[in-house]
Amino acid sequence: MAWSAEGEAHFRELAQCLAQHWRTHAPCRLLVGLEGPLGAGKTTWVRGMLEGLGHSGRVPSPTYTLLEHYALGDITLVHIDLYRLPEDQAAARQAFELEAIGVNDWLAQPDAWLLVEWPGRSEQLVERCDVLVEFEITGATERRISITPHSPVGAALLSNIGARSA
Repeated sequence: MAWSAEGEAHFRELAQCLAQHWRTHAPCRLLVGLEGPLGAGKTTWVRGMLEGLGHSGRVPSPTYTLLEHYALGDITLVHIDLYRLPEDQAAARQAFELEAIGVNDWLAQPDAWLLVEWPGRSEQLVERCDVLVEFEITGATERRISITPHSPVGAALLSNIGARSA
């Protein structure tokens, strides 16, 4: 499933709509991978999803903190940015780093949605993704957003979108 967005407002609107749809149809725990080059809009997408879920506060990029979380009533959205984790790091070291910032604790929470930028930097997380959202820069303000399922949960969420938009 793919969409094109022209401009930040349209891009965020797509993220808002998707978040609202998933809140209705998703099981509580959800792991979403966000892939794309620097500047493609991964953090902007998370901001849009948070807006769609009712958050109106500040949404900093977790590039330096690695993890930010937002309590949103029935769910907690956890925004993780793994850009600073070295790609060539051994799996044991990656697991240690994730444990140190509390990722495993969040994975155990039944009401957590984890949105992970650069999930490919952690074998542990990329293998557990329910959905992968890929961003492609197609122009100065244009983006292509591709969403693919990576689990039965992800497939169900995307089939619901297909049925809804048909």
